[in-house]
Amino acid sequence: MKRITVQTEDNYPIAVHHFEPEVPTGKVFVIAPGVGLPQRFFFNFASWLSEQGCSAYTFDYRGIALSKPTILKGMKASYRDWTLGDFTAVTKHVKETHSEDQLLFIGHSFGGNSLGMSTAFEAYGSFLTVGSQFGYYKHFPLKMQAVILGGFGILAPILTTLMGYFPSKWIGLGEPLPSQVMLDWGYFLLKKKSMVGLATEYGNNHYHKLTRPMLIISIDDDNFAPKKAVDILAEKVFINAATKRMHLTPSDYGLAYIGHNDFFRKRHQEQLWPIVTDWFNL
Repeated sequence: MKRITVQTEDNYPIAVHHFEPEVPTGKVFVIAPGVGLPQRFFFNFASWLSEQGCSAYTFDYRGIALSKPTILKGMKASYRDWTLGDFTAVTKHVKETHSEDQLLFIGHSFGGNSLGMSTAFEAYGSFLTVGSQFGYYKHFPLKMQAVILGGFGILAPILTTLMGYFPSKWIGLGEPLPSQVMLDWGYFLLKKKSMVGLATEYGNNHYHKLTRPMLIISIDDDNFAPKKAVDILAEKVFINAATKRMHLTPSDYGLAYIGHNDFFRKRHQEQLWPIVTDWFNL
């Protein structure tokens, strides 16, 4: 594992880690994280990919973990910056470094949701998403609808206004977030057009341009990406991609729980990670 810094077009330093294989197979992965999840969460998974002969890259969006400034309060950063700036810069670096190799994409939650918010997707041959969904709250179960309305409609905006950033850890939502990132997250959840609407407002709606193979995974006990919301993502957002849907039930894999994040935990290497092996022909 090697840590590097990638500069964005607007000169922001993004912390990146490269996991190099001993015997390269010519396949290179970029792992795009969910909101509030630091890249270190994916280190075991990226290391496993390198053991399969693949290069793997993890990164933190600006304002998160190793890519955050000394003072987060008042930081100007948005989903537009995360996609057009950070993900695009990481993709460009990987493409230039591995110009003869095949680039492949794995996105968790927002990482997959955001694919159409820049043209960086053009560098990748195929995609896999886990827990990515069309986030409009009315596609969630009633209990989660209430949580989303209370959390993102009331509590999060108040906390963000008071603190100058969103203290996500206070309510169990991962790393602290820049204010506009929180507001954009709320847009995804509260507005009927979700990410498509926000991408359109930012002038960067490219979802219809994705045409390559994409495996879209949902998990039966994932409260943050219910099957209905993931189905809508596949059917009505990535409308021209060669999508394949897979819905996982924990008991089918001898597991009591998977949830929103645990697909990528090392303890599920034997049960779940072969899905990645099969999809990408590793």
